[in-house]
Amino acid sequence: MQHLKIFAVEKTGETLCIKPRGGEGFRYQDLHLEANSIRGQLLKPDCKNLIVDLADMEYFGSEFIGALVSMLREVRNRGGKACFCCAQQQMRQVLQNMSLFKLWPHFETRNEAVASMQSN
Repeated sequence: MQHLKIFAVEKTGETLCIKPRGGEGFRYQDLHLEANSIRGQLLKPDCKNLIVDLADMEYFGSEFIGALVSMLREVRNRGGKACFCCAQQQMRQVLQNMSLFKLWPHFETRNEAVASMQSN
């Protein structure tokens, strides 16, 4: 069976940007494997910050939220910065209801999120 590609990953300087691909569902095993791979990248000394770009997501379940939170916590625990960006209104409401924006801010654009990673 073909392994689903759940996240697009880009690295700019010390910041890793992950963009979950919207649309079709995914297998829990694929999510687990890819989340572990991303956490592995976050453990490298040259990777300090994380941006989660939600532009393509309209919905995700508790397993997906759990995977994102584990990545965001990894960054915070290592003293880096993390944030969300580009969430559509429905996703923004879900994350706000879960109080996740109190832990990690949301920015309207990826450029704003990148700029926040570069500021002190």
